[in-house]
Amino acid sequence: MKIAICDDCPADRKKLKSLILESTKHPEEIGFDEFPDGKALLEQDQRYNIIFLDILIGGEKEGVRTAAYIRQRDENALLVFYTAYDYPASSIVEVRPFQYLIKDKGTEKLKAGIQKVMKEAERRKRVSDILAFDKEKQYVLKTEDILYIAIRDKGTDIYLTEEKASEIFGLEHAPKERKEFYLRSAMKLNEHYAKLEAYGFAYGKKSYIINIHHITAVTKDTVQLKDGTILNIARSRKKEFDSRCSRYWRG
Repeated sequence: MKIAICDDCPADRKKLKSLILESTKHPEEIGFDEFPDGKALLEQDQRYNIIFLDILIGGEKEGVRTAAYIRQRDENALLVFYTAYDYPASSIVEVRPFQYLIKDKGTEKLKAGIQKVMKEAERRKRVSDILAFDKEKQYVLKTEDILYIAIRDKGTDIYLTEEKASEIFGLEHAPKERKEFYLRSAMKLNEHYAKLEAYGFAYGKKSYIINIHHITAVTKDTVQLKDGTILNIARSRKKEFDSRCSRYWRG
């Protein structure tokens, strides 16, 4: 598990690392990256299972601004504020932190909060990781990498976002042919759905499930995804699909 700690106080970073290691059953599986400010963190092209942020860095609310940038590029990032100050919820609600830990609340309270964070990170890791492959390699995908999943033969095709396609195929500009955008999976569509239903996936037809997060436009019987793909929604699925979209967007 990869954890980032962004705090301008080395002693506080050291204490947090110690508390995290004491709060997990498998400390040997945890790797830390430490950053003295938000700029250093944002310059890293790295995904983290958890990002701990101090709010006040260099006398300013740099942690909140850094969290906003992170949230823009990763809607699903697990953000945790670790700070000495109790800020009003209105100043941080837009970045949707999972936890707000006060540094001087006492070791046991901090450990309890950290244990909740670690449990959530493990849950997300188990649920969101999807194994896929092409002719040469296997890949581990996150839910945000997936536009939709469609039945093919005895397994499924997993259609990727342009960003993930570019990363995997080494392309600066992912081509528009759909064949370049997918990986294969041995899992059946209903198995994917059982795993991903709670994370914003819904049946458009019986032959594919769609990541609602990547929908950019909706018509009477179609949806458009962020890469321009247009998918039909079956009449028999429309009511349930609309209901799931509404619940997801409200949430």
